[in-house]
Amino acid sequence: MRRDPAGQTRTRAFRVGFLVGAGSGLTVATLIAALAFVLTDPLPAPPAAAAPTPTASAPAGGPAVHVSARHLGDLKVRVEAQVSTRTYDPLGRAGVVMYADMVAMPMAHRKGPIQMAEVPGKAGWYAAEVMVPMVGEYDIQVSVQRPLPGEAHARIQVGAQPQG
Repeated sequence: MRRDPAGQTRTRAFRVGFLVGAGSGLTVATLIAALAFVLTDPLPAPPAAAAPTPTASAPAGGPAVHVSARHLGDLKVRVEAQVSTRTYDPLGRAGVVMYADMVAMPMAHRKGPIQMAEVPGKAGWYAAEVMVPMVGEYDIQVSVQRPLPGEAHARIQVGAQPQG
């Protein structure tokens, strides 16, 4: 044993044991995290604070929906959605609708349901355009109604000029 400057006795064995224990714990935690990463399903997480929607929640086997929205100018917004099965096969001839809701005033300026049309030559892609009532941030909700229910959200800022 030896004394440290504060006058306390510490052993070399205690320090070595502490370092070995901490190192082992971190190694096990890293292995668990790597295993979880490998085994996790690649579907996107649901939005944290989604507004109530008229569609039922998607079952575990629901489709993957990816939404993109683009401000075209004035108050016009183009929404595109890619819909696929969980195995990433395009989902054609699906019933897909969209809603546009102003974030600052939920349900006050809601537009929809707007039927989305399948994009010719692009299997699993759907598109629609909507005129929103005023400038502001909008939550775009795309809902797949058939053959498998599912939904996704995107946010877009609509201003006087299109975003570049």
